Formats: sequence, structure tokens, C-alpha cells
Amino acid sequence: MTLSARSFSCGIATVAVLGIGLSVVIAGPAQAAPSAPSWDDVKAAKSDAADAQQTVDELSDRLTSLQAAADRAGIVEQQAGQAYALAASQQQEAKGTLADLSAQSKRAKGKADDSAGQVAALVVELSRTGGGDLSTTMLTDASDSGDLLYRVGTMSHLSERSATILAQARSDQKTVDSLADQQSVATTALSKATEATKTAFATANDVSADAQARVQKQQDQQDEVLRQLAYLKGTSVATESAYWSAQQAKAAETALAAQTSSGTGTASGSGASGTSTDNGTSGGTSNGNTSTTNPSTGGGSGTTTPSRPSTPSKPSTPATPAPAPAPAPAKPSTPTPSKPSTPAPSTPAPAPSSPSKAAGAISYARGQLGKPYVLGGAGPSTWDCSGLVMMAYSSQGIATGGHNVVWQYNYFGSIGRLVPLSQRQPGDILFYSSNGTASGGYHDSIYTGNGMMVEAARPGVGVVERAVWTPSQLLPYVARPSGSL
Repeated sequence: MTLSARSFSCGIATVAVLGIGLSVVIAGPAQAAPSAPSWDDVKAAKSDAADAQQTVDELSDRLTSLQAAADRAGIVEQQAGQAYALAASQQQEAKGTLADLSAQSKRAKGKADDSAGQVAALVVELSRTGGGDLSTTMLTDASDSGDLLYRVGTMSHLSERSATILAQARSDQKTVDSLADQQSVATTALSKATEATKTAFATANDVSADAQARVQKQQDQQDEVLRQLAYLKGTSVATESAYWSAQQAKAAETALAAQTSSGTGTASGSGASGTSTDNGTSGGTSNGNTSTTNPSTGGGSGTTTPSRPSTPSKPSTPATPAPAPAPAPAKPSTPTPSKPSTPAPSTPAPAPSSPSKAAGAISYARGQLGKPYVLGGAGPSTWDCSGLVMMAYSSQGIATGGHNVVWQYNYFGSIGRLVPLSQRQPGDILFYSSNGTASGGYHDSIYTGNGMMVEAARPGVGVVERAVWTPSQLLPYVARPSGSL
């Protein structure tokens, strides 16, 4: 069947997280989907071959339009999820910074106390040996170690040894004071980061509930279309779902080839021909079922045989935020691409991937199929997109740069493991962006070949393997984690 291209208008909303603006594409009014043939139309067309084919085409167009609407809702949901992921990552950094400063402060305080003790001993020693105007009253009159250092520092009869002891004590006390100031700043930063994380989590849950409600409507209609197709063609819903999934994968591969051959990698928001819904169907239908691919196939083609479509769970009450991600490596300093269409890596493309490690990462990701999506999830029972990518490659002993889409892209760019999308191989990481650069990254997945990928999609869907959706929003470079160092 022919999958028509489609477009939609977008507005831009900015979610501010710790002073960093994240552009979130908000879908505007969708183009009206073609009206579906009624059951009476379908039954009437079944007896006439020409009418039947025309009705099949109309129903196929209907599926394509419904998918476009589901894609738009899914993109907004994923972008809100990335805003939360960024906030959570920054909160974790703030915690780490404060913890490190606290440890430094404790060590510095101990050293300063030792130095102050040496100064106190010096006062006693000099008072006993006729040290001018030094006296033990300094010890009793001084309000604290800082005051004692000041009083001793006003004396004019200090030997070189005494001056050295005093200078060291002063230096140690300055270190304590400086760290105390830094701790105060870090405590304020952590408080702000924590509040930003809570806000981003609440926003993500609100967006998710709204998106799921809209997608549910599209899914119900798509289920109806699949039943009509099955009746008209004398097949089953499972057969039509499988056929649709296969067509989606073929169309996605064609769209990827066309996009990379023309050298474009923009994120205009237009749905490319053959995009699949962002709702969790193995090959792109908006029904939420997962793939039945055998995990042992590793880096294979990702061919699937979907079961009968089923609608996803209804939106639920926002859950308690998942624990903040584990401390991640610092964000690479490599700058993100300056132009949306040319985010070229700063170093030559890496060597071909290690088939065994790429296959191992794919197998690990496939082993999570069907598990739920939870913001901040990094296994073993719940996942978000970057958490799944991170742990799939961690299972192969390969670092990914942290639990964040943008950090992961920048990390692989910094170590020379970005490869043009046109050279994609199974095991490579695909990155979605709202503005064509790493800064707009909002989702990533693991490419499994032949237009398919494994991803932790979004709430209500979970981990699935399906056709690559909306190729127009992919960055023109993929990461190859298992390339030779």
C-alpha cells in the first residue's frame, strides 16, 4: 500500500529547567483525517473487486492519517519526558557537587583545627619563654580559632617559625571559609534543581495524560479500520496488523534512504512518508502491542509478527517520580553542531561496529520488550528511552555518557563515534531532535535493521520494537557505541 506524506503545523513552547530552555514542539490543529468508509460501505464494496480495492486504499489512507495524529501526540510527550530527564540529571549533579563540597569541607575543617591547635601551642610556648606581648590570656579571650589567629597576627615579635605556623593556619582557615561559601551556593542550587525536577515531572505527567487520551481515540479508530480491512480482504486483524507493520518498516527504510541521499537532517516537524505511530506497536500500528522477535537473533533484521492489536492502558494518576538517575559522567565539552543540517562529528568516523557487542546490546534491549516506561527508569523493571540505551550497552561493557539523550549524543561526538545516518548499521543509536541539533534532542533508540528499532517509547506503551517513525526528526548522525577506540 502507498503511504502518503503528511504535514502539520507546530507551535513552540519553552520549558525552562534550571535556566536552560528546552524547546518543546506542540502540535497545532491536525489536518483532518479522511472520513472512513462506513461498515455499510465496506460490506457493499466486498462483492465488487474495483470497489473493494478503492475502499482498501481509502482505509489505508485513513490508517496513515491516524498514525500522523498519534505521532504528533507522542512527540510532545517525549519532549516533556526529556525536560524531566534533564532536570533530574542536573539535580543529581547538584547533589554530587554538594556531597563533594561537604567532604572537602570536613577534611579542611580537620586540617584547620590542627593548624589552630599549633598556633595555640605556640602562644603557650612563647608566653613561657618571654614572647613579648604574647600571653595565655589570648587563649581565654579569643572567641574562636579565627579570632585567635587575628590576635596572634597583630603581634610584632614573631620568629620565622612562628610566622610560618600562623600563615599555614590562616590559609587553612581561608579554605574552610571558602568551602563554606561554596556549600551555601551549592545548597541553594540543589534546592532549585529539586524544585525544577518536581515541576518538570508534574508537567511531563500532565502532558502524558493528555497525549494518551488523544492517542486512545486514534487507536480506537485504527482498530476499527483494521477490522474493516480484515473483513474486506477475508483475512484476520492479526494478519492485517502484521502486513501494516511490514509496510511501515519498508516505508521507513525508504524514507531514511531518501532523506540521507538528499543530505537533509532537519527537524521541521513534518511527518515523513511511512512514519509509524509513537504508540508502541511493533511495526508501527497504533495499538500498543509488542514484538515477538526472538531475542536470540541479536543484530538481525528485526522482522516481527505482531499479535492481535490491543489498546494500551488508560492514563493513570501521575506516579511518584522515579529515583534520580545515578551520577553520570560530566557532559562533554565538545560543542553541539552550529547548524541544524550539519551537526558533523569533530573527529573521523569510527571503525565498523563490533557485531558481537552490537548484537548483544540489541538482544539485551529486546529482552526488555513489554516492560513499562517510567520517567527516569533505568531497569530492571521500568525504563525510559535513554535509560534503555544506557543499560543495553552497559551490558556489553560500553559507556554511553550518562542517562540523558543530549548527553549521550554529545558524549559519542566527543570520542569520535558519530556516523552519518546513511551508514547506519544494526546496533547504532538513533537520535530524535526538535531543532536538528543535539540541544533539541528528546528521544533515542537502538536501530535493529531494515527500518526497525527498539525503544522505550513513552508512558502507556513501554519497550517495543517497531518501524522507525518520523525520520524527518532524526539527527543526520547516529552513534556507534561499539566502534573501535
